[in-house]
Amino acid sequence: MAEEKFAEAGFDATYNKKESIKYGLILGLISLVLGIVVLNISKSIQTFWLLTGLSYAINTILYMVIALVFAYTLRKKNGGFWNFSIALKSTFLMLLISTVLATVFTMIYVHTINPGLQEEVLRNTINVTIEQLESSGAPDDVIDSRVATLEEQMNSLGQLTLKDTFRSLMISILMQFIFSLILAAITRNEKLSQSKPTNFN
Repeated sequence: MAEEKFAEAGFDATYNKKESIKYGLILGLISLVLGIVVLNISKSIQTFWLLTGLSYAINTILYMVIALVFAYTLRKKNGGFWNFSIALKSTFLMLLISTVLATVFTMIYVHTINPGLQEEVLRNTINVTIEQLESSGAPDDVIDSRVATLEEQMNSLGQLTLKDTFRSLMISILMQFIFSLILAAITRNEKLSQSKPTNFN
């Protein structure tokens, strides 16, 4: 009897790997397109707050909203019920796929298809940053320090190694795992259902 209740609650359900991979690919494609659009727009934006706000709003906020919608969609495809463990596995696999896809193809785009884009974005960022700091009355040493940091980033664009890329990817995956913990906590639903949830392979 206890085992039956355990099953009804969905604790022995397995997450739908195929659906998680599918939505991970969709999310990764969306993230890739949004990222490229932001980069191309950022190279010509003349307002500091619009430059920083646009990237945050699209690459972070919009991405998180879409990921949350996809998490609920995955739960629905799992019968509408899943515990924290299944939710975590499902959302993390989705986020993992999306991160790897977006990272790899973004690297290909900025290093092969449009190699000068990142430098254009950073040059514009330097210009609008200087204007913003000067208009806010920031001391010269603060301006010089900020500009030096941005110039260092620009100079290192062509010096990225496979190790650097791998390290950056691992950090992104760690952040996505933390995000998947949040998604799992938000979307978990362990109410008893009338029948045993379907197991997926």
